[in-house]
Amino acid sequence: MEAIAKASNGPVGSRQHTLILCGILLAIAITGFLSLGRSAAQGGAISGAALYLPLLAAEWGLFLYVRMGLHRRGNAIRGLISARPLGPRALLVDLLLGLGLLAAWLAAEYGFDRLFAAAIPAGIQPLLVRHAADIPLWILLALSAGFVEELVFRGYLQRQFAVFLGNRWAGVIAQAAFFGVTHGYQGALPVLKITLFGAMFGAAALVRRSLVPGFAAHAAVDVIGGLAAFR
Repeated sequence: MEAIAKASNGPVGSRQHTLILCGILLAIAITGFLSLGRSAAQGGAISGAALYLPLLAAEWGLFLYVRMGLHRRGNAIRGLISARPLGPRALLVDLLLGLGLLAAWLAAEYGFDRLFAAAIPAGIQPLLVRHAADIPLWILLALSAGFVEELVFRGYLQRQFAVFLGNRWAGVIAQAAFFGVTHGYQGALPVLKITLFGAMFGAAALVRRSLVPGFAAHAAVDVIGGLAAFR
């Protein structure tokens, strides 16, 4: 309970730590743009484990960096995950809300794609699973991304931005915009869609005071998206 109370008031990390984290996220996005662009130019020659393993390492590197920043302020990861005890009933409710959040996002994505006639961006084509042997590693990556990215953006950065801007909803908007920017390698329209994704999941985290619905829905979205091209 002490960890929850600490993480509910004031910044959970230093301003310097937050700025460095933002820089790391932008560097990862640029590296992703270059590597995925190179793979697309080579007709997907770089794919599967050659792409998934570095991304997996990057996700958990982010987790460790956020954890370090929290510990320096006497906070814990648990305090970011939920503002209430995670008993069986709370977890069940969170998972059901996660299903609702997943359905809402899939509906919004469908409407967005129909409205703008959006196709799968060329830059992420190499990430799509095309071989059965890659499925377990993709699922592991999707689960990791669902946990780590929600923790980083809807947990740590949303809380930090809210404190810096003096308003919780401003924190939701700021992290969503930054979430979209860090996916800039996908193109302008995908950035808008991903910003909407960040806003929806950020609002859910703020209202529910829990990241668990976002963990479940985000992981499911990534699993489904990566398997979209698999036959």
